[in-house]
Amino acid sequence: MPSTTEDIVTSPTVRTEFGDTEAVAEGTTTTTTEVPWDGLTMPLTGEPAPTGLPERPALVVKVGNNDGRSLPQVGLEVADIVYEVMVENYVTRFIAVYHSELPEAVRPVRSARSSDIDLLANLDRPIFAYWGSNAGVAEEVGEAERLGLLQARSTVGRGQEHFHRDDSRKAPYNGVLDPVSVVNSLDGLTPPPGPIISYGPVPASAVRTFGVRWTTANRDIAFVWDTGSERWIRYQDGVLHFDANGVPLAADNVLKLTVGYRRSDADSISPQLLSVGSGDGWLFRDGTVTGIVWSRQFIADGWTILDDDTGQLLHLDQGSTWVLMARLGEGEILDAWEARALTG
Repeated sequence: MPSTTEDIVTSPTVRTEFGDTEAVAEGTTTTTTEVPWDGLTMPLTGEPAPTGLPERPALVVKVGNNDGRSLPQVGLEVADIVYEVMVENYVTRFIAVYHSELPEAVRPVRSARSSDIDLLANLDRPIFAYWGSNAGVAEEVGEAERLGLLQARSTVGRGQEHFHRDDSRKAPYNGVLDPVSVVNSLDGLTPPPGPIISYGPVPASAVRTFGVRWTTANRDIAFVWDTGSERWIRYQDGVLHFDANGVPLAADNVLKLTVGYRRSDADSISPQLLSVGSGDGWLFRDGTVTGIVWSRQFIADGWTILDDDTGQLLHLDQGSTWVLMARLGEGEILDAWEARALTG
C-alpha cells in the first residue's frame, strides 16, 4: 500500500444561529495524500517490503479443485498468485504460488501435470510441491529439476516428510503440505524470485465493470467486484467459494488469458496448457476491465501485458492475482444482471 500523509486544513469561518445568539464555528477538514512507495517491493505482489524481501524461493503447490470433495481448500487465501488451469473432464486445478507469506498448511495437495512445468519456470528455481504423478510427468519433472528450473518435493521422492493425510477427509482429497517445514529444510540460501509482471496505476483505457465468468463443460467460475472490500470475490458453480475459515476467496487482480491446450505427451487423457506464446484477454483491477494482449516468448520469461488498443504496457494493482487460463470463447464480461444473480 502507498504511504500516506495527513494535512489539517482550516476552513473559512462558518456562522450559525441559535435563537437570537450568533455563534462562530471554525471547521476543519482532513485530507489524505498518497506518497508513492519507492523502496523494495514484493516481487509477486508489488506490495511494499519495508523490512526487506523474505530470503526464500517461491513455493509452488498443486491444489485440487476437481469437485465438491476438494472443498474447502486450505491456504489459497494467502497465495501471491493462483493459476487456474483446466485438467481432465473439463474441471480445473490450482497452481498456487507463495512467497510474500506462507500459510500454515495447504490442502488438498494433488498430483503434478505437464502444464505445471512451463508455468513455474519463470520463478527462479522455485520449490514445486505436489502429491505424486504418473510416470511420464515424473520424468518431465525430473528433467526440469536437472535443468535447474525447479526444486521438486513430493510424496514419492525427496521431501516426503513435509506431507501428511488429514484423517477427517477421504483420500485423495486429504493431502496436506507443511509449507514452513519445506522452506526450513532447504540446503543453503536460495534467492527470492524476481518480478514476473508489472505493477502500477490503473490503465487509462480501463472501464467500469461488474466481473468476469469462465465457463467450461463442467465448471462455472466467476469473479464479481465487491465495492466494500474493493476486491474480486470468487464464485464457483454459482455459489460463493469459501476457504476453510469460512471466508470467500478473493483477489486484487484477475487476469483472464485466452490460451490453447493440447493433448499431454505424458498422459493421453490430460490436456496440456500452452502458456508460451501470445493471445488476448482481459485485465480486471480496481472495479475495471481492460482488453489486453499477453505474450511470453520463453518459459523463463515473465508475462508482458499490453493494452489491446494502444499497445502500451499495462500494470496490475498491488496484491494478489488470480489467472484464469481459458480457451477461446469460454470467457465473458458480466453485466449488472448477471452479477446480481450471483450475489443475490
